Amino acid sequence: MTTTLDYIVTTGDFIAEWMGDEGINAAELARRLGVTSKHVSELLSGKAPLSHQLALALERVTGVPARLWNLYEVGYRSELAREAADDDLAGQYEQAKEFPLAYLRKYGILTVPARDRAGTVGQLLGILGVASCEAFWATWSHGSVAYRRSAVGRTDAPALAVWLALAERHHHGLRDVPEFDRSRLELVIPLLRNLTSGEPMAAIHEAEAKLRDAGVVLCFIPPVPGLGIHGATRWLNGTPVIQLSLLWKTDDQLWFTLFHEIGHVLLHGDKSLYLNGEKSVAEDEANAYASEVLIPRQYQHRLPRTRDIAAVNELAGELGIGPSIVLGRAQRETRDFAWGHSLRRKFEWGAKTA
Repeated sequence: MTTTLDYIVTTGDFIAEWMGDEGINAAELARRLGVTSKHVSELLSGKAPLSHQLALALERVTGVPARLWNLYEVGYRSELAREAADDDLAGQYEQAKEFPLAYLRKYGILTVPARDRAGTVGQLLGILGVASCEAFWATWSHGSVAYRRSAVGRTDAPALAVWLALAERHHHGLRDVPEFDRSRLELVIPLLRNLTSGEPMAAIHEAEAKLRDAGVVLCFIPPVPGLGIHGATRWLNGTPVIQLSLLWKTDDQLWFTLFHEIGHVLLHGDKSLYLNGEKSVAEDEANAYASEVLIPRQYQHRLPRTRDIAAVNELAGELGIGPSIVLGRAQRETRDFAWGHSLRRKFEWGAKTA
């Protein structure tokens, strides 16, 4: 039969156990240790800490090594601190509810039961890499990380912070990525373009590998409901990190967003966070870059102006890209989005992320 203790075992409990075995009372132990009876009483109740000097005295009296008495004391004080910390974490639960907790549970990132408030807050803070909710806001608003400073003032900061943090958490092995090589990345771009016509999942894995060889990390993190961001680019420790959400779950959106983010890596500096969909000159430049790479301007007059799937397939074959990319551009040009859906391939996130 297994018994689970629902209380913290004090160092005094172990001392009392030895006293019981030896038939020694508190007054006698105080005389042998050369301390007051009050001190022994407080030691047995856990009120007084066990000093290293007294642990050595206990070694001489009991024959139990001082290191064991010290271990008992460290364990007891650690448990007291953890109990106090749990109370503090539980007290932060209302602040933690500003973050997308349901999203984190859906994808198996928060693993403790929802009723465990302290555990929920503790896991959330671990994801964010801070010790408290207050520390999160201080770091987000005044921290030294450049991309965080560029996102200050957003009303969706909790959702954005979680989404960005998951990419950092998923890729702690950035030190294993080769140094960023701009020339190699430029050589990889035509190969990535060709991948758009292949089987999507296999193509994604190949794209990840080719970008990594050029010193670029590509990762996929499910979209946070209401955040509305397709992709982001930032530099972590000198490494460009491209993060995609597959917000619309279609291959044409994925590839356009990827080339858009690559545009940020090649065109813009490493001091900011670039969020796909924001209104800025940098976003316009990244859009123009992706458009030109996928369908160069000399081919744009070939985009069908009517619902002509054959023309879409013909141009895609000539360019060596996925038909859905031609379709998407044609739809944007004509503002007619109600056709050609069979050309698109969709992605679905599993219940949990890797």
